[in-house]
Amino acid sequence: MKRNLWCWAAILGATTLAPIPGLAQDTIPTAVVVKVLSDSSYIVQIRGRRLIVITESVFQRLLQADEERRGLKDKLRGADSVSAAQQHALDWSDSTLRHKNEQLAQLDSLYHRERDISKGWRSLAGEPWLTFDFGLGETGRDHNPAVLAGLGIRRFRIWGFLQEANAGGAIGMSLRLF
Repeated sequence: MKRNLWCWAAILGATTLAPIPGLAQDTIPTAVVVKVLSDSSYIVQIRGRRLIVITESVFQRLLQADEERRGLKDKLRGADSVSAAQQHALDWSDSTLRHKNEQLAQLDSLYHRERDISKGWRSLAGEPWLTFDFGLGETGRDHNPAVLAGLGIRRFRIWGFLQEANAGGAIGMSLRLF
């Protein structure tokens, strides 16, 4: 490992310090400390450029902070995917509830229609289909007995009136009062 490091350092040094036409360096540049910062780092000036020089402990802290940032970024991506899945499930449940409410309204409408139809059938079923009406009486001048007989089909009636000297007929309808 140390051998590889030295090899790379030698290659780097040879390529950067090799004489390039027009950029030959006669001396090693000097660094001038411009300002000392509170975290043991420095602002230095080399050949007119200002640079920040940090200690190895500050560099290690920066590396550790960068690793923590990457870890938090990965956690945030995971949380975003969970949030997207929750939003999808929420949208799905909302549409399910909307469909359920539509079906409940439709079932309620069908129930009321069925109830109205069954009420009509019950009222028809509650009436007798065929009836026979019978009665006795007398008329004003003649005190002989009179017979009233009738036949009914549902609400329609046909009556006949018979007496010794009189006879007649009537057609009518039977209506409920209460």
